[in-house]
Amino acid sequence: MKKIITLITVFVVISGAAFAQDQEPDFYTQQLDSQTTIEGIKRVVQTAFAEGVSDEFYVRALDKLVGFLPNISSASQRKDADDLGILLSAKLGEDQYEAAGPNLWKAVESYANPLVRAEALASLGKAQAVDFIPQVVQLLSDINTDSGQDPMAREQVAYGAIIALEEYKDSAGYIPVFFVTVGWYSDRIKSRAREALPKIMDNPTEPLISVIKGSSYNYTAKYGALQVLEESDVTTQQKAQGAVAALSEAWRANISQSSSRSTIINMRKLSLNMIRRYGTEDANVYPLLERCYREGSDQEEQIATIAALSALASDDSARILSGFLMDINNRLTRGTLTQEDERMVRVIIPALGNTGRPGARNALRATLTADWTSTVHVLANDALKKIP
Repeated sequence: MKKIITLITVFVVISGAAFAQDQEPDFYTQQLDSQTTIEGIKRVVQTAFAEGVSDEFYVRALDKLVGFLPNISSASQRKDADDLGILLSAKLGEDQYEAAGPNLWKAVESYANPLVRAEALASLGKAQAVDFIPQVVQLLSDINTDSGQDPMAREQVAYGAIIALEEYKDSAGYIPVFFVTVGWYSDRIKSRAREALPKIMDNPTEPLISVIKGSSYNYTAKYGALQVLEESDVTTQQKAQGAVAALSEAWRANISQSSSRSTIINMRKLSLNMIRRYGTEDANVYPLLERCYREGSDQEEQIATIAALSALASDDSARILSGFLMDINNRLTRGTLTQEDERMVRVIIPALGNTGRPGARNALRATLTADWTSTVHVLANDALKKIP
């Protein structure tokens, strides 16, 4: 943007060129059509820009400029062509001139300079040239999966595509912009993509869950989709739906053989915390929660599972938590109790009481008759008092 402002300022300052100060567009169009060099096009555009002629002239100038690109033979001509390409594209975008769409897209395809391509892309969106949404979507999708040389140039073009899709506010642009946030890009580009997402779609639940469930997406993408859903301004029910889907997907992986082990574990933990906060009516969550406790990665995951079950406060929650408590009681009786069991029993007992479900009573009563310390007995008594 600073470069564009600087170019505009320079062109205004030097606009006392050899042409008469005639504001009629036809005059400048005639002058433009008669030019046979980049330098000539530059002189006409400089003067016309200062006079504030109509956007039709700038479209014509951009088209003529693009036509000259194959014949450029010097670095100075290339610089002039690039500077003019940025200037004209920015002007058409700022004026929201929709009819410029074909010419702006031609600039995207014809220019080698990524900064010009980025400006033309951004202007397509600002001009609401909606016929080119599929092309912009495809371009960004291709860059997302491109592992070629010059990543900086690819990032610059991607930046322009992100702005375009943000301006379009069309749902087709959501997924390619999302994949920028979990892709190979620098933090600056990822951050810009994250800013664009809520402006593209108010409710991205459907596309994000399609990523979470999609068999063709890796776990980095699935975890990223869950994170974005959590940050989105959607209902708690929709966030919970995504969390249950993510928890199910996380258990599909053979984590011992996966290079994404830490990502999968983090996805499970985020899912558990979301289920605790937002609840769910989906009965399919209970086998997944039980598996998180029994097969989870660490005690942190077990505690998060217990908290989620307690917050759900259902008959199924009470049944599963009671099973956890009875397992520990049995180990106490057999003399195989571990320090981890002793810590966990102090977490499970209050969680059972907080469910308020009658099904929790038997396990709590069994705890009172077991040879636990007085502290554990007090916890069990307190938990029983919470059950009607």
